[in-house]
Amino acid sequence: MEEHPRIDDITTTLKSLIPNTNKLDSYDSIINFVVSKVIDDVTSYTHIPVIELPEELDKVIVSISMQLIDSHQFLVPIEDKNDDVQSLSEGDTSVTFKSPATIFTELQSINPLSDNYVTILNSYRRIQR
Repeated sequence: MEEHPRIDDITTTLKSLIPNTNKLDSYDSIINFVVSKVIDDVTSYTHIPVIELPEELDKVIVSISMQLIDSHQFLVPIEDKNDDVQSLSEGDTSVTFKSPATIFTELQSINPLSDNYVTILNSYRRIQR
């Protein structure tokens, strides 16, 4: 698979906007994964080959990546996350956690292309033949 010609610039921009304040060892891997996923999603939606993506979409890719990282707490330390709690009870204190399979399934169903970005991407979208 071909690589986006400006992926390093996009990654650098994203890292400057979301610095590694928690000193996570997996920071670079997470940033690289998210940027690659968003680029793949944008190319799939617009039907534009990755090497032909216009430079005008680079900021959109960065914005979608930021939204994905923030909304799914990818850079939040595990001890600070609260997304794996399924239910809480107060009387006699009960906490139920989601299974790893449930969390994995939820991550697989992530669609970072929200309505706001779809509108922007539609102006670049090509008809698939």
